[in-house]
Amino acid sequence: MLLLLCLLLSCWAPSCPSPLPLDKDCPSTSSLSEVIEDVEKLQGSNEAIPPNNIILMMEQGEENAVTYLEEFIRALESSKKQIKKDFLRNLQKIYSTGKNCTGWLIHNWEPMESDDSFKNFEELLKFLNMYGVSKKTS
Repeated sequence: MLLLLCLLLSCWAPSCPSPLPLDKDCPSTSSLSEVIEDVEKLQGSNEAIPPNNIILMMEQGEENAVTYLEEFIRALESSKKQIKKDFLRNLQKIYSTGKNCTGWLIHNWEPMESDDSFKNFEELLKFLNMYGVSKKTS
């Protein structure tokens, strides 16, 4: 009986694809948490970041969180608001590290309709933090 079970498993196992781990190429939780804190400080400021293509992307139903992150970075870079260089550097590092983050690519993110672009940005970062967490640490 045991021999039959081993034979069955050896024939079945190669035909089953192994799932991709959720933590593939994802940025660390600590770097995302640090950026989330910085965004919380920016909320409620008198200046909003220019929307660039973010509103257009919302209207077209874009659901790729990485694309939104890229657009938020562009909007912050072109903003007249004084943004700390470390903050932008951390965002760019998160973006470049997480472009292939499996968890970010398999889940869709839908932005809120809000006048506060920093609140939307904070929600995006929380989404990225939630779906980029390593299975080993959760």
